[in-house]
Amino acid sequence: MINVSRLYIHPVKSMKGIRLSHAFARESGFTFDRDFMITTPEGTFLTARKYPFMLRFIPSVMANGVYIQAPDGEGIAITYQDFQSSLQPTEVWGNHFTAYVAPDEINQWFSRYFDRDVQLRWTGEKSTRRVKKSPDTAVSFADGYPYLLINEASFQYLQQRCPASINIEQFRGNILITGAKPFEEDTWQTLRVGSVVMDLMKPCSRCIMTTISIDKGMKHPNTEPLATLQTFRSDEKGDVDFGQNVIIRKSGIIRVGDEIEVLAYRQAKTYLTLAPIKAQEEIKTEIGETQTINIEFNGVSFEGNNQEVLLEQLENNGHSIPYSCRAGLCGSCAIQLDEGEVNPLKAGAIKRAGKILACSCVPKGNVKLSFNKM
Repeated sequence: MINVSRLYIHPVKSMKGIRLSHAFARESGFTFDRDFMITTPEGTFLTARKYPFMLRFIPSVMANGVYIQAPDGEGIAITYQDFQSSLQPTEVWGNHFTAYVAPDEINQWFSRYFDRDVQLRWTGEKSTRRVKKSPDTAVSFADGYPYLLINEASFQYLQQRCPASINIEQFRGNILITGAKPFEEDTWQTLRVGSVVMDLMKPCSRCIMTTISIDKGMKHPNTEPLATLQTFRSDEKGDVDFGQNVIIRKSGIIRVGDEIEVLAYRQAKTYLTLAPIKAQEEIKTEIGETQTINIEFNGVSFEGNNQEVLLEQLENNGHSIPYSCRAGLCGSCAIQLDEGEVNPLKAGAIKRAGKILACSCVPKGNVKLSFNKM
């Protein structure tokens, strides 16, 4: 028998989750799930991919809003009435929509913890955002789909292969299930849980978020468990999958212990067997002592080093590079290596015609780089 084992909501995107005994499954996600989000003043979302310490913020749901405790113990209560009445342009992974912005005093409180001005945004009572590949389906501030389903047996299989200690909450799932075989969920198309009917749309492509400790708010130095996951869950496009993106067809209450009925099946995706990612710590060991180098980007030079990946060094010096996974999987951060050499953290980080992935390459010495925005 397959059952619901755990339920989670994440009231603020990229902050700590809350475990529940039951939840109302609405179209755009569980009630309160990712209804709030930290953004730039321009409305672009910010996540723990770049700011891992965000996972140390602890949100608590209130009847009229949310209370958030910061890593230093300070807290702030935010009510729905605090938000501006006008909707402002907002963006998540190139998906453009509108959301409400918190007042200046709330935004200034959050900005103290970041290296820049930030804003807190709220979806409103009804999200204006829609799933890219399902325009009729509303979604909150989640990455792409309203729900993420995770099979605990699949996690245990990964846990047995992974050399690091990992927590299932690192995968940010909403609906966790037991009673199935490892990766049996790959073959499911439609499920019924109580009165709720859901469609499994696609496997969830994972990123650097999975490597961040939910307690410490720090990335694992050897990129685990993503490094292990990549060895047996990579597809031909380079995506590394774990869990299933879900859309709700019929709303209702889901409870821990509910039985899951599989209504329809599909053919499972085929995955490759690959060599593990080379950890940045390994590169540091190979290189030895830290050296100061010159990094030139689009004609502007700054002082860098031969230890950190180029993406982080560029960002730390005011250069904005597009990214998605920050783990050498998506290819969004590809830049041109015009002069010099780099150490790749993984196979495929050095592309054809001088292209390299900024998130997965460490400069050996002086380098000259360029990037043309399309």
